Amino acid sequence: MNKLKSVLANNEIAYGTFCALKDPAVIEILGYAGYDFAIIDLEHSALDLSTMEHFIRAAKIANITSVVRTPQNDNATILRAVEAGADAVMIPHLMTPEQAEKIVDMAKYAPIGQRGIDGSTRVAKYGNIPMVEHMKQQNEHVLVIGMIEDAEAVENIEELAKVKGLDLLFIGAADLSVSYELPHQVTHPNVRNAIKTVFEKAKIAGMKVGVPAYDAAQAQEVAALGASFITSPAVDTYHLTQTLKTHLNSVKTANSRQGEENYAK
Repeated sequence: MNKLKSVLANNEIAYGTFCALKDPAVIEILGYAGYDFAIIDLEHSALDLSTMEHFIRAAKIANITSVVRTPQNDNATILRAVEAGADAVMIPHLMTPEQAEKIVDMAKYAPIGQRGIDGSTRVAKYGNIPMVEHMKQQNEHVLVIGMIEDAEAVENIEELAKVKGLDLLFIGAADLSVSYELPHQVTHPNVRNAIKTVFEKAKIAGMKVGVPAYDAAQAQEVAALGASFITSPAVDTYHLTQTLKTHLNSVKTANSRQGEENYAK
């Protein structure tokens, strides 16, 4: 079962996070904690394909959707991700309909795409699923997610949202701000208007959109904009860093106060 797909089909908001930490236990923890999807990040991490496969196995065990974000401009990884059993692939810097069509061709079998046929892969249970059945199952199961991270993509959003086989969009607000020459100013009116344009045009086309949020307040804000799936916390490493720093500071503060009290006595 593709949990992300199921939650979205019920018109509910799905929650997940990007994963860069190099242990499949992180994926299991997210699943047992109730998250809907985990994005296995091959773009901004040192994760390799072997580790990715173990992450996908962990996701299945913990009933959480495995989404593989591929390296930029590396369409070959799309095929290797879906053959390893990924429930979805996420492609950085999607900008043109032609690019979207090539992505779909790599991820989905005919008649939707042109994915190469191999029935001996892990996702085909190493040859134990009849090929015709396997192809049908994969086309119904695998989601293709395009990341909107550039001004050019915003300009092409109507055409992108119409590409058959492209299932979802995800806004990379940080890169989008850089594209508008406003680095890290994700709340700047120009960037905010671009984000609103993506939501509005995608909604008209019946395409659902995701976006990151670093805390509950941001998650509430993007949900109001129309986000259907949200990464919050945005990244596992960031969340661990912030949690550990907050805890350490609270312990240090408490002990400092205790020391002052003991000194006063």
